[in-house]
Amino acid sequence: MVSMRIQRLVVAVSAALVCALPTGASQSALTEDEYGAAMTEINFLVGDAELHIDARYWPELSEDIGKLRTQFEQVEAFWTARGSEAAAGYARQVREGLSPIRMAAGERDAEAASTALQALKGTCQSCHDAFREPSPDGYRIKP
Repeated sequence: MVSMRIQRLVVAVSAALVCALPTGASQSALTEDEYGAAMTEINFLVGDAELHIDARYWPELSEDIGKLRTQFEQVEAFWTARGSEAAAGYARQVREGLSPIRMAAGERDAEAASTALQALKGTCQSCHDAFREPSPDGYRIKP
């Protein structure tokens, strides 16, 4: 009983610290090439997160979430530098949606983590629909 309370306290404090970290506004903007590489890395990290949820690898899931937060800070800075508040807003939504996954990892709740990750993927898809189009080499940012 006491260890469960301590674990929940640690999760709550960790989530509060994550939320208190500076936002992507202070990040330097990526180039388009760097942005493409960041999107590829995000794709791999989301795949890792799904695997870690399925395998109940909670510390690794927490690491994935930290890496995704950093990537989306850079994504937000990229879109802010381009003057697209709508796209930057999607990046902020994703960053905000990472906290429930981190909390679910701390509580070892695979269902909650999976549900929150699926919601994030929906936000990603909305941004892709609005700002990305197919190209001969994969995808490109819509002009």
